[in-house]
Amino acid sequence: VERYLLAVRLDGTPNVKPPQESTLQTLRMRTRFSAVVLQDKPSVRGMLQKVKDHVTWAEAKKEDLRLLLSNRAKTPEGLGITDKFVKQKTSLGGLAELLSALYAGKFALPKLWEIGVKPIFRLHPPHGGFSGSSKRPVTDRGELGYRRDGLGDLLAKMC
Repeated sequence: VERYLLAVRLDGTPNVKPPQESTLQTLRMRTRFSAVVLQDKPSVRGMLQKVKDHVTWAEAKKEDLRLLLSNRAKTPEGLGITDKFVKQKTSLGGLAELLSALYAGKFALPKLWEIGVKPIFRLHPPHGGFSGSSKRPVTDRGELGYRRDGLGDLLAKMC
């Protein structure tokens, strides 16, 4: 069973020290409000821990991925992955089947990028603003760092 992490960059480039900036570049988070789906590996978790003052992340739930892929995935046809796109490019029946295959390990993330989906999701600023401070960790009434309960509420505001 594959496990994925979902990470969102919450601040821009000013005041980011070069080592952190290079880590953000490695994670493909070049701009503010960009989200990426990453494989859950100790090395990736270490990189996220290094840039915890600039990003927020959590384990990717199926609903979160469905929201991201259907609303903000950039394909050659435009924004959002449709069932039609999935049927044309893969042997799968639709978006729901694609998500199940991703989690079962039958369909790899890099394969998704190969069929024409951009690996970076550009999000809107959160509708209605952040619920906490965007400069403090989640544990201290903020938005940054690791979220135990997932990114669902924030993603709903940003998609």
